[in-house]
Amino acid sequence: MDAFQFGQWFSKRRRIYGWHSQRALIETIRKDPALRALGISEDFLARLEAGHLHYPFRGKTRQRVLALAALLCRTPRDVQLYQRAAGLHDLSPQETELLATLTEQLGGPSSPSPVLLPPRPTHLIGRNRELQHLLHALREEGPGIYIISGMPGVGKSALAAELVHLLATDGNRYRRCFPDGIVALSARGCQGLPGLCTLLQRLLALLSVGQHQSEQTKGTLMLSPMLVSGQTSCSEAEMTTLLDQVRTRLAGKRALLLLDDLESPFPLRQAAEVLLTCGSHQGERLSESCEYLTGSSMLVISRIVPSATALPTHHYHLEPLAPADALALFLTLLGRSAPTLSASELQAAERICSAVGGLPRAIELAATAVGAGISCELLAERLSLHPLDALLDSEGELRRLLAEALTTLPPETRELLLQLAPLMARPFSLAEAADWQQRCTGIGPAGPQSGQAFIAESSSSPQRTLASTAAHLARLVRSSLLDLHPEMDGAAGGGGSAQERRYQVHPLLRAYVQEEWQRRQAALLAFATEQQHDIPALKSRQAELLLTLAQAYQSGQDAVFLQLLQSLLGLLAHLPFSESEPLLLRGLEVSQRTGAPFFLACFLQRLGALYFYHGHFQQAHQRFEESLQAAQQALQPGQPLPALNQGSHPRSYLARSRFYQAALASSQGDLALAQRYINIFLRICQECGDVRGTIEALKLQGRYAYRQYRQEEARQALRHAEHLLISQERQLTLPYDRALRLEIQLLLCHTRDDQVEARATLEQLIALASDYLDPYFVPALVLDEADFAWRQGAWELAHLYALRAIREADRLGASFLHQKGLTLLQRLTGDEPRLATRPTRPLQQGD
Repeated sequence: MDAFQFGQWFSKRRRIYGWHSQRALIETIRKDPALRALGISEDFLARLEAGHLHYPFRGKTRQRVLALAALLCRTPRDVQLYQRAAGLHDLSPQETELLATLTEQLGGPSSPSPVLLPPRPTHLIGRNRELQHLLHALREEGPGIYIISGMPGVGKSALAAELVHLLATDGNRYRRCFPDGIVALSARGCQGLPGLCTLLQRLLALLSVGQHQSEQTKGTLMLSPMLVSGQTSCSEAEMTTLLDQVRTRLAGKRALLLLDDLESPFPLRQAAEVLLTCGSHQGERLSESCEYLTGSSMLVISRIVPSATALPTHHYHLEPLAPADALALFLTLLGRSAPTLSASELQAAERICSAVGGLPRAIELAATAVGAGISCELLAERLSLHPLDALLDSEGELRRLLAEALTTLPPETRELLLQLAPLMARPFSLAEAADWQQRCTGIGPAGPQSGQAFIAESSSSPQRTLASTAAHLARLVRSSLLDLHPEMDGAAGGGGSAQERRYQVHPLLRAYVQEEWQRRQAALLAFATEQQHDIPALKSRQAELLLTLAQAYQSGQDAVFLQLLQSLLGLLAHLPFSESEPLLLRGLEVSQRTGAPFFLACFLQRLGALYFYHGHFQQAHQRFEESLQAAQQALQPGQPLPALNQGSHPRSYLARSRFYQAALASSQGDLALAQRYINIFLRICQECGDVRGTIEALKLQGRYAYRQYRQEEARQALRHAEHLLISQERQLTLPYDRALRLEIQLLLCHTRDDQVEARATLEQLIALASDYLDPYFVPALVLDEADFAWRQGAWELAHLYALRAIREADRLGASFLHQKGLTLLQRLTGDEPRLATRPTRPLQQGD
């Protein structure tokens, strides 16, 4: 070896032992009094590594090179290699003594390799094949990433614990694979770069145990300041330092690092670049230059199947136990054997294992329940009905495991899983899942035609929906929450179409998802029932409510569908006609099929109101009549009636069709007929004690009397309504009640001919109605105000009101109100000579 070759050898060895620059090594030398006294400078190191010094070394150069052996040697063999490479022959007595002392220090008892293992499982039944497979992989495939994935509770950690205990057993043939130790760390909660930082800090602290003092005296590696301060996050510079320290400590090591409970997102690739560092080692010789290459292995326990970018050396997906192994585990945990069980007990044990899908953790809980005195027959019966029965999961452990797994999913994927709950009873295809999602979210063909049952959309889903659903299902498969059906394994790996693959969900996860779906459904139903009069509140959760409504319809939950639709009638008025009509037609279909006349009357009433505002008078009249007929049947003795809140009575509630009939007659100019309808509605409300309905009817009596120039009669009705409002102020607290009070005040302003206050009251009423009332109320109200202004001779104001009503009606697609506004506007703009003439009658149909 010459000076240049030694310089290269020295430089490479310096980097291997953690000094990535000459300056870093000089800083270490300055901390050692003996080395500092030799005057080793950065310039000297630079010339040494560049091969500019005379070789073999002499004088002070030889003394300095020999002293540096204390930093670049770890074992007696290292001392021999260093002496030979540096050409240190013909040693003086002092040099011989120095090297002998160094060799003696390095050859003393070394720190034992760390072996930090998790507890060994007491029972590991049915996993021998998986165990031998992984042992063979670790031995044959060499350093790298080994990943065990599987659903929660399947026994990943138990399998890994048994695996590392076998590897660490003295005399075992696998022990030589990892002579530098086995360290098990929990990666629970470690996510992103902060999680990686925390994990590396803990690993470095474990590797430093027993070596800290000797490392300090040599000046090679210090504990990270972050470890001393207990810091859990680090800056970019601190992270770089930490990475270098861990690389240095693991360089040349053959260790096994077990990372348990690793979840996404975690920078696995970046962790592997640090933890699987390769370097020199006293192992098999690889080259003539005396360099030796080795590296550590990383065994990762994760529910997440690794992505291609993680580049795992080996991946093993752990499935639940086979039926025979599940039964064997159950009996072992009970301390029983098959011959000691009766035929009924053995059959019940098999049913228990089948109900929990062979999941080891659930089998352990089942054995615990039986050990606590619950009979196998009772437990089997309960689990066959619901696999997550409280007899099994009394402490909620399985639910917690499944909930934690779901929280790692993106929200949209979690939502899809809940949407697919009705499909999970059997394996389903991608096409079925996409079609179900399409129908529940309302994408695709329009709803049913009038009078027809809802016709499901075609099973062929649009490509965009299909692709989106496929991406979510793939994420669920990667998260070990969804499996490809075993019969499709061949097709999945071969040329089979992706749409032909069928997915299946583990029974326990299926039970949990269905529980969550039903819980959410019940919560939304309660919310809609409680907030049915608070339109802004319903709008804030409109997407959830309509999706739940569609799911209930598609899955045949008729009772839930009818109750939810009835609670959303106020919200439906704020939807486009093209969306609200199909929902109401579905409501008619379900209520007729299930024999629910109350709901039938409600939906017919709302549908008639929609037809009325859109100018379909004949259809509106027919729906109102049908609603009244259904109401008669619903009010028959023995018919179940829902409990109505806010003081409503079923009879007056269903009689509101008379209220709409009065509005229909009024819009057609027949005020006398409108008065008769509203008198009927008033009488029913008074008989039922429906204060709100009584006030509404009195308000309309006053309106119709005013339009027929019966001023005193109008004032009496309106004052009576106002008195009732004041007397029942504590009970009438809905936004609708505030609007009702403003309507009455507005009409009283007209009877007093107080147009200034009327305009201010109108604006308050519109502001309130825009948020809380039927959206058609605003253009109808403004049209009435335009008519009042026209009859009062306030032509300019009538013109402005008519334009405003036209804009609102056009926005809502309310063709009748739009046409009525145009008619009034044409009348106003076409009769310029009559602007000063007070009209003698209200505007009639056809004017």
